[in-house]
Amino acid sequence: MASKNVHILGREAYYHKLVYEVRYDQGFVYLDRCGTTSNRIAKSFPEWIVSVQNINPQQAPFTHAIKGIKFNFGPLKYDFSLDQRINANTPLGREDIDDFVHEVESVSTIVHEELELSHFTREGVRVWYIFPTKSDDESLEWICKLRGLSVGEDVPSAFSGVLESLSYTLVIKSDERKFRVTVSAVERTEQLDIGSETLRTLPRNLPKKQREHLLEQLKSKHRLLVNPHCGVMIDVDAYVEDPIEISPEDFITESLKRIEQSLPVAFAGGKP
Repeated sequence: MASKNVHILGREAYYHKLVYEVRYDQGFVYLDRCGTTSNRIAKSFPEWIVSVQNINPQQAPFTHAIKGIKFNFGPLKYDFSLDQRINANTPLGREDIDDFVHEVESVSTIVHEELELSHFTREGVRVWYIFPTKSDDESLEWICKLRGLSVGEDVPSAFSGVLESLSYTLVIKSDERKFRVTVSAVERTEQLDIGSETLRTLPRNLPKKQREHLLEQLKSKHRLLVNPHCGVMIDVDAYVEDPIEISPEDFITESLKRIEQSLPVAFAGGKP
């Protein structure tokens, strides 16, 4: 994938999560061919491991043992997702995205053939970008600098207060697809690796001294997510309703290219 990482107003984003989803009608042959489809996927691509105990009339879930990609298929839709790894030294990168696209293209072909899919109601790819900041105040300040997303002081003053948080959702219809763009400040949920379990707790829920001590210990042991403490998330869902045909590789690649070219232009006038 040739496009570059997204830079907006002096900050570089990284990938937090990626999802590709296809919805369809008349997929109830799944109820008869779930086992055949699952067996073919496992035989063709041994890295895909099916969660046998979680197969039911609604879904058949798989996990890619090497790349950590999640896959579900059922009578109404199938979807692939890739999350930022826990305890990794780096966030998701271009190689991860390219691997994701390759796996989607390979596995979805089997699903289309086995479930005899021909009529589709929606195709979409959704990507979450994180722009790291040092504090909630810095996140709010950065959002207010984004072109077209500012709020005047008269709004909070009308309530005799100050602006504490800000988020936006835009839906844009282009020539080939729609883009749903959400901008919001986020605070990291700490995920602490403690053996076979993961403890999830918000930073604000811990006493200040306890939290600071715990984070320092975990950083030294590389047992903490690489996510920043605070940041701004730009969540973009690119989708087509009632697509004539499904071509996962082309759709994902072209959507990400358009998203990553358009975001800096939309929110910063093209300024990095």
